[in-house]
Formats: sequence, C-alpha cells, structure tokens
Amino acid sequence: MIYIDYMINIKSQDNSDPVRSTLNAILLAAEARKLKEKELARLAGLRPETLSRMKSRGTADFTLIDRLARVVGLKLAVVPDDDQLARIQQGRFFT
Repeated sequence: MIYIDYMINIKSQDNSDPVRSTLNAILLAAEARKLKEKELARLAGLRPETLSRMKSRGTADFTLIDRLARVVGLKLAVVPDDDQLARIQQGRFFT
C-alpha cells in the first residue's frame, strides 16, 4: 500500500483571499489528475457554471469546496497557526 501525505499550506498571498487560494489548489490538483474543470464540477455534483461563479466571485459554500477537494483526493483541515507546529513539521523543533 502506498500512502501519500502532504499538506497544502494556504495563506493569503499577493492580496488573494483564502477561498480563491483554496480553489486554485484544488484546480491544480485536478489538472495534475488530467481533470478538466467541467468534469471536476460534474464529479462534485456541481454545474460548471457554479464552479465558474465560485472562481470569479471568490466566494463559495464550504460544503462545495469540500466536495471539490474530495474529488481530487484532498481533505480540508483546520490546524493551529502556530510557529511551534511549523518548526516540528520542518524538523527544527529543538534548534
């Protein structure tokens, strides 16, 4: 069994907001799986127009974002924004 564990750390950069950043991460994962946006939307139970509106408005229902993420093998999580956690993840806790 192969287990791949990775985390996409989404922080607002260049005045982008978390919804757009999250959608962009999902779209990149879909692209890596050779899924077109229309197919991604369909597999998540959405109309392609809904995904398009989510992207252009930068707003979305959390449930819809979760459904899109699951289609591409991602899981949304809320984790502490903590410097110690970052140091542990980087293997620098005791330095």
